[in-house]
Amino acid sequence: MFDATAIILAGGKSSRMGQNKSLMKYNDVPMIEYIYNQLNGKFNEILIGANDTELYDYLNLKVIKDKKENCGPLMGIISCIEKSNNDLNFITACDIPEINMEFVEKMLLESEGYDIIMPVTGVDRYEPLFAVYRKSVIKPAEEILNCGKSRIIELFKYLNVKFIQLPENNWYLNINTLEDYHSV
Repeated sequence: MFDATAIILAGGKSSRMGQNKSLMKYNDVPMIEYIYNQLNGKFNEILIGANDTELYDYLNLKVIKDKKENCGPLMGIISCIEKSNNDLNFITACDIPEINMEFVEKMLLESEGYDIIMPVTGVDRYEPLFAVYRKSVIKPAEEILNCGKSRIIELFKYLNVKFIQLPENNWYLNINTLEDYHSV
């Protein structure tokens, strides 16, 4: 079991999908439950970041609301990390159903001395919603948000970030649209 918290972000508006993607079926269960089942037993804490807390009561997990709504995933990340019982936090979005635990373990193991471990694909294609963050991101993230910015990549200017190439073995899937959903 990892001495870390796994956080599933499910607070987005799913505007490209047109419906709450976290509850759409993936392998016959809601996508968020499918993700939870992969993380369960591997982390000493699992949290959900969402503003509609009652939707996820059936998972019996602590659901953390954004400290301030409509500020994007950066606010969801820091709201959850603040409530986390661990310094090390694996963040995943509710629309990334397949979790490659070997890769997650690699990120956690390589986190020593870094504030963020973030996968990249190609050149500058960051995957900030499938990454490892330390609590040290909270203060710089709050400053970024207080300046009216909300892009996660703004953190790169202020923190020690290690980028890891995402393996190209076709497990990584980000379901953003109905077209994406129907293609799996």
